[in-house]
Amino acid sequence: MTNNSNDIFTYHTLANGLRIVHRASAADVEYCGVAIKAGSRNESSADYGLAHFVEHTIFKGTDRRRSWHIVNRMESVGGEINAYTSEEVTMLYSCFPKGNLARAVELMADLIGCSRFPENEIDREREVVLDEIDSYLDSPSDAIFDDFNDLIFAGSSLGHNILGTAETIGTFTPESCRDFLSTYYTPSNMVFFYTGPTPPSRVMSTIERHLSFLNHPVKELHDDTPREVTPFDLRRELGTHQSHTVIGARIPG
Repeated sequence: MTNNSNDIFTYHTLANGLRIVHRASAADVEYCGVAIKAGSRNESSADYGLAHFVEHTIFKGTDRRRSWHIVNRMESVGGEINAYTSEEVTMLYSCFPKGNLARAVELMADLIGCSRFPENEIDREREVVLDEIDSYLDSPSDAIFDDFNDLIFAGSSLGHNILGTAETIGTFTPESCRDFLSTYYTPSNMVFFYTGPTPPSRVMSTIERHLSFLNHPVKELHDDTPREVTPFDLRRELGTHQSHTVIGARIPG
């Protein structure tokens, strides 16, 4: 366990390996969340889109809550809870009026540690994600960036679309979602962050009270460096009414 601070930031690590960063603020609104080092980069070709799908379906039911209860838990006090997925990170976060930190932390702990992934909800969410994929493909100004990533990160898991494909989405089950969560949503693979007026000591004790139960076994995780690719100049005719261009290069991480 470590604990150090400066005038604005305080850092702490729980006994289970969860790192915490506190940023002092005088605002009347508090903001907190969990950054999980897991994204589309951690998927195999057989489960493209799984990280994003898990991020969606952790809101669909836990051992203690149904989906409507999860959504209303923060909205009932004028706050919100949400999440997003990128190639390398999944973010679960909440924004709320000050004084509701324990409510937000307890809810996040429930989502991370006790999600059930009900089969009926997974089937319903599958259709939501498929609609999202179709909508995305209808937006060439967005899709061009994934096309570019596929080229510049060819042969790497960084290259594919975060949303996955209709084929892979159709294979996801409660078991595959639980396996992904138990592998990557582990204390040492996450950072809890907070900004607001609540003192560091109270924030740390609140997080410890609700998240110290997490003790998933830690799988050794490795990010392979994408291989170099030959510079390319590619033109595609899509028959749309707009033209879109991307010029880019690999840079050091």
